[in-house]
Formats: sequence, structure tokens, C-alpha cells
Amino acid sequence: MKNLFAFPTLRNLAALTAVLLLLVSAPACKKDKNDDTYFRFKVDGASFEATGLLAYGVNFSSERSFYGLKDQSSTETCYINVPADVTPGSYPLGGGAYDAYYIDGSNKTFSTNWGASEGTVTIEEIDETHAKGTFQFIAFDSDTETVKKTISEGEFNVVFR
Repeated sequence: MKNLFAFPTLRNLAALTAVLLLLVSAPACKKDKNDDTYFRFKVDGASFEATGLLAYGVNFSSERSFYGLKDQSSTETCYINVPADVTPGSYPLGGGAYDAYYIDGSNKTFSTNWGASEGTVTIEEIDETHAKGTFQFIAFDSDTETVKKTISEGEFNVVFR
């Protein structure tokens, strides 16, 4: 009995069929929506990154918040609050409807609502399921309003829970 794959035409047909099956089935392999979620920045030059389930958004009745948690056992976190009806654009942080918080590993809170804080958040995309944007701010401590943290190179892509 002759091997059918010894003929070049049949060998090419088999290879073509395999490639077509791969192309047809590849779109069915769907990535988990949490695979592309992140909330990252630098705090006084040190990198901070939250990914997957540790980077998320929450829709409250009057505001939306974007969170990044360092890890499940740490208090170190950062979050940004914006009005519920926010649209894409750049907004100043502090003393109003737009504010940001950083909580360090010792549970000390810094905010754009205290001291001579300043910063911006830029919303690039936002809908009912996700938000994406950038941010930077200088935040002061809640105790004396004199100790500051500089948050730079911030970016987020979060899914609302």
C-alpha cells in the first residue's frame, strides 16, 4: 500500500487544512478580561504595579473609582475618584470631584485634598465596563500636610466590578 502523503499535492493539502483549522479556531480562544488590566505608577521614583484582579474599578452612585492594590497582604494602594458622569478628557486632581489617594505600606494616607497638592488624571476611554487613562500627582499626608509623595508615570486600564 502506498503512503498517500508521499505525494506533494496531498501533503500540501494536509498542511493547508491544518493551517485553516488553526486560523478558524484561534479567535475562539478568548483572553480573560483581567489579563489586560493594570494600575501602575512610580511613587517617589519606585515602581508600583497592580495587575489582574488587583487592578479594578468600582461604579458608585455618585462617582467612579480606579484602584491598584500592591498585593493581597499589603495596605499599599492607590486610587483615583472621578464623577460618575465623567467623559474622556484631562481633569485637575484635588479639592473637588476629582481626587487621588496613595496609602503606603505602613498605612499612612496621602491625598490630593491636603496641603499644596496638585495633579491631573486623563481619561482616555470609559464606559460601563472599563476605564483607561493616565495620571500624575503630588499628595500630602493627612497628619501634618507637610510630608509629600510624588506619583508619576501613572496609567491604568481597569474593569468595573
